[in-house]
Amino acid sequence: MTGFDLTAYLDHLGLDRVPITAQGLRELQVAQLRAIPFEAIDPYLGCLPALDVATICDKVLHRGRGGYCFELNALLYSALMALGFDARQRLARVRKGAPEGGPRSHLMIEVTLPEGGFLADAGYGGPGALIPLRLDSAEEQVAPNGSYRLWHDERTGERVVDKRTGAGWFSLYGFDNAHVGKADIEAANFICAHWDTMPFSGHLMLAGFDGDTRIGVFDRAVTREGPAGAKKSMIADFEALSRLLTEELHLRLDAPTLRRIWNRLAQQA
Repeated sequence: MTGFDLTAYLDHLGLDRVPITAQGLRELQVAQLRAIPFEAIDPYLGCLPALDVATICDKVLHRGRGGYCFELNALLYSALMALGFDARQRLARVRKGAPEGGPRSHLMIEVTLPEGGFLADAGYGGPGALIPLRLDSAEEQVAPNGSYRLWHDERTGERVVDKRTGAGWFSLYGFDNAHVGKADIEAANFICAHWDTMPFSGHLMLAGFDGDTRIGVFDRAVTREGPAGAKKSMIADFEALSRLLTEELHLRLDAPTLRRIWNRLAQQA
């Protein structure tokens, strides 16, 4: 993987070594999700994220930013390949509870191990599983952040990922075994960053961890979920936005960028 710095990546995650096992895959995904926030700030500010691995490494590992699925799962995929895992990239159709998804707009990873096949995903941004999910099981799978299942949709030919909610099972996304090449990912990235039917250019979308608290942001709405339950709040002003992004989500953003984000949010109010 030209341009990928495995040592810098593992240092950033706080890992020394990763065995090529289901446990190693689990530790890698959990560490990345806890260390690198999901953030779609670039599309929100009108910029197309660059997808070459060297640029992603510089942005995330050296400049203290996060990214969205095409960046975060590119990092995870690069790490898996550098470590010797058997991995393939897949593009999924996001459902968000609907009976079928939209365009192929979410990048995730299928990993094959002696223990079986796994879905690895460190870039969903929404209520995805903290740990990899087994692909060979239709049973409910319990993760630290909820319960999930995979099922086969006969109508679309997709495997669908659901999360259990208080109202029942909620579909997240569906995917199949279609080959995914560089051009497919670049096209999906362009669509996500520029097409106003997709949420990224019109909404501030962030997710990450501050210790054991998961933080989710959609525009000015903030949800903090921890061992004591969930709390919802609103971003009141520029200072609150700055504290949230830099102190809680641990993003390194300069003052002009923070001001551009706030100006867009204020205009949407």
